[in-house]
Amino acid sequence: MTGTERLAVEFERRDDGTVVLRLNGRLDRGTAAVLEGVLRALRSDPSPIVVDLAAVDHIDSHGLDVLLEAEADARRRRASVEVVGVRESLRSRRSPLEE
Repeated sequence: MTGTERLAVEFERRDDGTVVLRLNGRLDRGTAAVLEGVLRALRSDPSPIVVDLAAVDHIDSHGLDVLLEAEADARRRRASVEVVGVRESLRSRRSPLEE
């Protein structure tokens, strides 16, 4: 993993029990396992989880897969995972095939 392929995950538990994960860096092939590990460790915790991507500057398909699997897993367990703070630059990015 090079210096540009870094992901930091900050953990906070709010007074209402909600777990907030604030990500900073890149969520991609080289770093997605970090988030996947944190989410796996939280599986037995029934608290709602909020994944804040406000400081994430790049997401590839591996990162997206981790987020989608976390949401699907939460649904199966009747829990909740909410993704917030997606930068407009990431939302508006189009695949070259769509252009």
